[in-house]
Amino acid sequence: MNRPRWILLALALSFLVVGAADAFVPPLRSKDYTAFDVVHVFLISALCYMWCRADGVVRGVPAPGRSALLAGVFPVLGIPVYLFRTRPWQRALLATLGAAGFLVMGLVLAAVGTLSIEFMRS
Repeated sequence: MNRPRWILLALALSFLVVGAADAFVPPLRSKDYTAFDVVHVFLISALCYMWCRADGVVRGVPAPGRSALLAGVFPVLGIPVYLFRTRPWQRALLATLGAAGFLVMGLVLAAVGTLSIEFMRS
């Protein structure tokens, strides 16, 4: 497995682990999220940036520069921008749909992590 796939695996596992950890920690005062979720935001940003850089190296694309940085700072917008700058538009569109599916999968993994811990604790 190449480096970008390892980074995606780490990203998916981070959703599962944080989802499980959320079951043990109460939400922040008057918020719907926990301290783990706040830390997870920074981990997601770092992993998205690392994925863009590693994907560029594997594909032999010139350094994506600001596109990778945008993916790290604001992944929901930055990942599609990166994909459209480094691929033909047809492949970029399919990859963007895949990235949206990956996001949904990550949210499902987080919910599964939380619900599985809640089920075991009750």
